[in-house]
Order: sequence, then structure tokens, then C-alpha cells
Amino acid sequence: MNQVIRQKTQKGSIALRQSGHGSAVVFLHGLGGSSKSWSRQLINLSESYHVIAWDCPGYGDSDDFPGGRPATHDFAKALLSALDNMGIGEFSLVGHSMGGAVAPWIARLAPMRVKRLVLSATKVSFGSDDPSGYDMRLAERRQMDDETFGRARAKSMVGEDSPVFEEVASIAGEIRVTGYEGAIHLLKNANNAAILPTIEQPTLVVAGANDKIAPTIATKAVADAVPSAHLITIPNAGHAAYMEQPEIYSNHLKEFLTL
Repeated sequence: MNQVIRQKTQKGSIALRQSGHGSAVVFLHGLGGSSKSWSRQLINLSESYHVIAWDCPGYGDSDDFPGGRPATHDFAKALLSALDNMGIGEFSLVGHSMGGAVAPWIARLAPMRVKRLVLSATKVSFGSDDPSGYDMRLAERRQMDDETFGRARAKSMVGEDSPVFEEVASIAGEIRVTGYEGAIHLLKNANNAAILPTIEQPTLVVAGANDKIAPTIATKAVADAVPSAHLITIPNAGHAAYMEQPEIYSNHLKEFLTL
């Protein structure tokens, strides 16, 4: 069973779910997720690792980011501050989608603490690909009720025929407007073209074969940008491979973490 805790930082309290014991593995969710997105990994990896999943500022039980206009390095500093308060020194890091935009900054700000890096279903640059698309999503969040918005986002992440559709929709429907506004601002300005080539940690890049949000061409560009990165593609999975194919996803993580 996982435990939800809150850690105070200079930018507000951060909520995190944790389970297990051992070396720490930290999970960062995407724009349409939360710490709940990692429920399977909180179980599958807890026998060997101290698994930690955060609610980014403005999501779940975390406070809104002050001013509502965070950058990738702001989220990175918030995560590091929360881990400091937990007494976490070294850790491995898994960043999915938006979390994959933030994770390289954590690796850069704390290079001696981040042991291994996983970049999951993410891109080199987010804001330059479809800025009007992000504006449309934000307009939907402001106008739609929670259930309608959640189902709209789940359609793009996993598809209506996915067995995890309802779960993905429920998680997305819980996103607060204020948190979504901050996350959209972050993504529209996220470009890691300069930072990815500086990553020194062993890096695994994960793609979903049927991902429409971060298609394989985008994840390959991430892998090509990171020195010595290894790219894997998970079959029969869209944007939420960690939920759609949790055993395959978790097994790849276990293998990478023990190399």
C-alpha cells in the first residue's frame, strides 16, 4: 500500500506517493496525469525500491505554483526541495511526457544525485510543435466539466477501446484549472535541445508504438540527442504505456536500473 505525504518547499507544499524500501526511484507524471498514474509501478517496483511519485505543483494534493507561470527549472527545483526534506540523497528518475521535459533539468541541477534517467514518451521541444493545440486544451479544461474533460484527454492518450480508458479519464478529470494553466505555460516554453546533449547519466528512452502525442519519431529525436541513450519501443501501447502495458514497462525499468 502506498502512502501520501506532503513536503513544504519555498514554492508551496508538494504531495508525493511512496511505497517500498531500498534505492529511491522517482516518477514524474505527464500533463494529463498525477501521482495516481504510477499506481502499478508503486506496486511492481516496491519489493526492491523506494518508489516515489509526485503531484507536480497545481496537481493532486500539491499547492499551486506561486504566480502560475512556472518554467521547467522551477518544477525541477521544487522536486529537489521536496526530496531534500524527505532525506533522499541519490535517486533514479523517470520522467513521462511533461515529466520528461522537467527530468533533464533535475539531472543537470543535481548531477551527483541522479544515478539513472528514464525519459518516457517525451519530446525535445513541446511549445514549438503545436502551441495552438495547448491553448485549445486549456480552453477545454476551463469550459468542460471534469468528466467530459477527462474523457476528451483519455481519447488522445490511450483511445476509447483501451481497458484503462476509464482510469486515465478519471485521473485527467481531477486536474485543477489553475494547475493545468501552469503546466500548459511550462510546456509551451519547454525546449531541451541545448540540455539533452549535456546529460551524462545512463539514459533509457521509452516510446509507445501507437503514441499519438509523442510519436516514435519524437522519442527517437530525444534518444539521438542524449549521448549513449538507449531507445526501446513498447508494442500495443499509446501515450500511457506504463498503464497499458505495466508489466513490460516495469520490467524494462527493472532491467535498466540494475545494469
